[in-house]
Amino acid sequence: MAASLMSHVVSDLCIGRPRVLTLPPSTPVAAALAAIRAGADPFVFVDAEPAASRAKRGAATVYVKVSVADILCYVCGDGANLGDPAAALSRPVSAIAAAAGGGHGGVTHRVDPQTRLLDAIDVLLANDCQGLLVPLHARARRKHHHHVLSSDAAAAAVDCCVLTREDIVRHLFGSISHFSSLAARTVASLGLVRTEVHALHVDDDGLAAIPLLRRAISDGTAVAVVDDGDALAGEICPGVLGSCDVESVSAAFAALSAGDVMTYIDCSVSHAPPEFLLRAIRAQLKDRGLDAMADLMDAQFTEKDAASLPLSPSSSSTTMSSSSDEESPLGRARKPRRVSSGNFGWRSTEDVVACHAGSSLVAVMAQALAHRVGYVWVVDEASGALVGVVRFADVLAVLRDHLRPQVLCR
Repeated sequence: MAASLMSHVVSDLCIGRPRVLTLPPSTPVAAALAAIRAGADPFVFVDAEPAASRAKRGAATVYVKVSVADILCYVCGDGANLGDPAAALSRPVSAIAAAAGGGHGGVTHRVDPQTRLLDAIDVLLANDCQGLLVPLHARARRKHHHHVLSSDAAAAAVDCCVLTREDIVRHLFGSISHFSSLAARTVASLGLVRTEVHALHVDDDGLAAIPLLRRAISDGTAVAVVDDGDALAGEICPGVLGSCDVESVSAAFAALSAGDVMTYIDCSVSHAPPEFLLRAIRAQLKDRGLDAMADLMDAQFTEKDAASLPLSPSSSSTTMSSSSDEESPLGRARKPRRVSSGNFGWRSTEDVVACHAGSSLVAVMAQALAHRVGYVWVVDEASGALVGVVRFADVLAVLRDHLRPQVLCR
């Protein structure tokens, strides 16, 4: 079994995976956001290869993943962008890519399909990145060719799928018996409990979550929201933000407390936010001189209400983006999700995944994979207080170290 596991290549994990969308750095943020909404995944990849290097090697090998959460941080993390969000959304997406790649977690490297799985894990760990781009086979490229949105995007696009840390951990979990000496050990004994967590109080200002959210995106976790006893009240998860409208959720972060932001996120991804909450946001934004943000939120809800008019069954089941999506300057039209690179469905902000320091590695892995997250919060068994987090990046490092001596013996 060990020999079989060490002989696997990354293409073994790519069967049936859809093509991801890559965009040139000159793409406007609004167009990138529209592409995310029209696509299957809540992210796109932006070419981050320097022009000189790409001229020598041909296709780019380094990309930066840009998600809805990254765009949210871009809008809310700068006073000028908060004051004029429409202007911020008209700028090139390269500004977001530079910020997302600054923490290295957003950087994604392209690898050959025949790269050994163990070597691919080494690339992930050495570069502290969350995923790898793997070129699709010719047949898959023909199948997914229609997903290209424009000639500019086509020029920069590479027909690749993405493999995340979670994908590789799931693959290794299928051979968990090979890690029997580790599986039953506690996460604390393996040194997997990180005490440095991104957390804030429920009553803290929503904008205080933005720098924490940036770091959480980079290291593949989330922002924990705690109460007076440091117990988990919920979380602000980058993956869940992928189901939100940037225009309205940015307004919520700018106007509400962290606890109220969680309520708003739950409302916005499950049904329309209540009018009293929208009125409170508008009032706070006006008081803070963020009239343009309030106007953008109102315009977004006006368009959403217009788009929610009854449609015939045939017209409501269309796929791909329509001309109205492309013509909208901010790309606000919502589209149903299709098959994607992962499960990015709705999950409540209060539906946190937690364990204890004495939980076994196999139990924590199973828990995270069942909820499709790349981290598990660690809470005190007696008080329920938040004490740390277990990340898939660290789990991968432990599993890789277990395999290393066996590789040297081959």
